[in-house]
Amino acid sequence: MEVFTRWANDPEYCDQQGRPRVLDRVGGPGTFEALAASASNDVHPHTLLQELIRLGVARRDEAALKNGDDKISLCMDAFVPKEGVTEMLQLLSDNVGDHLAAAASNLTGTNDPMLEQSIYADSLRPASVTALKTLARQIWANAFHDIVRDATALSDQDRGQAEADQRIRIGMYFYYGANLKP
Repeated sequence: MEVFTRWANDPEYCDQQGRPRVLDRVGGPGTFEALAASASNDVHPHTLLQELIRLGVARRDEAALKNGDDKISLCMDAFVPKEGVTEMLQLLSDNVGDHLAAAASNLTGTNDPMLEQSIYADSLRPASVTALKTLARQIWANAFHDIVRDATALSDQDRGQAEADQRIRIGMYFYYGANLKP
């Protein structure tokens, strides 16, 4: 969801340490209303907020509401809906579909090769798997932040241009399980 991604990565909506700020719900630049408008002109900011709250991604600050302030905060580091099988199935479908399309494109050889690689290791102890899982998450968090920053800037720059008809998906996965060999 673009609202989540911008909120979690855009310097306008993050603090000095790069963490998402608590936002005023309405107002000028730097508010949730401005964030929602930057991500979509088709859906009203209130509707986007209600969906983020429903998915458990954002919450309203009840203490601030009692003081007359309407503040919104993120509840998670990554957009993985905890509720809503439909949303999870859509994410799965989109991610796997684009991964397979990249692999198929590489097989046909008719386009420039797409990035489609993985790393495999076996005969690992559980502690080694945990260490590699931690490393993969750290590397992805850094790459994710950098790519989102640049993708957001380029998307904003290109939006409305005549040839702005392309999309990208960049992902990383980490899987572990028992060796298949006896």
